[in-house]
Amino acid sequence: MKLKKLFLLLPLLALPVLFSACATSEYGGKKHTIMLGGLYEHREGSYDPVPRTTLAVRRAEFDPGAPYSGNSATFLWGLFTYHDY
Repeated sequence: MKLKKLFLLLPLLALPVLFSACATSEYGGKKHTIMLGGLYEHREGSYDPVPRTTLAVRRAEFDPGAPYSGNSATFLWGLFTYHDY
């Protein structure tokens, strides 16, 4: 019976760890940040092509005169993408 309770308790203890993770890496002076297990992701100066499987929003649609930075942010594991290029 105790083993069964342990197997039920283990996933409950693992959930906060999975959903509270934050990782920042830097490559070539550009940062890549992932928060909450991929719920939010930010890339500086990436200029990567936007995947077809995302709902993309361009900064130029809201502020056409602003200079490009190449930054992009994805939400909900890539469902929505906001990019500045």
